[in-house]
Amino acid sequence: MRYALALNTVGDADVVDALLPVLLQTLDDDVGRLDAAFENQQLPTACAVLHGLKGVLPMFCSAELAAQIVALELLSKSGAGHAACADWPALRANLLLLREEVRVIIEKAV
Repeated sequence: MRYALALNTVGDADVVDALLPVLLQTLDDDVGRLDAAFENQQLPTACAVLHGLKGVLPMFCSAELAAQIVALELLSKSGAGHAACADWPALRANLLLLREEVRVIIEKAV
């Protein structure tokens, strides 16, 4: 979690703090949606979810994680279902790690 980057982007700690629970819920929802999409080889659904994450997460995560999201979205768009499904577990693990970091920040703020 790159709190300083989010703070620089938004410019207000209260706004960033208010966004963190939304981010946590988004990660919960989207990881579940992606699990189902890749399990069922629904690449258009995976693309849509990844596209949404690509728009939100770069403010909060490392450039490497953002690049991983972009790469999997492009792979899914290409129709390379087996390759996309094979790459999903690594991205999933990183998204869950980010989710845990966000959860810890929220808990510390309470």
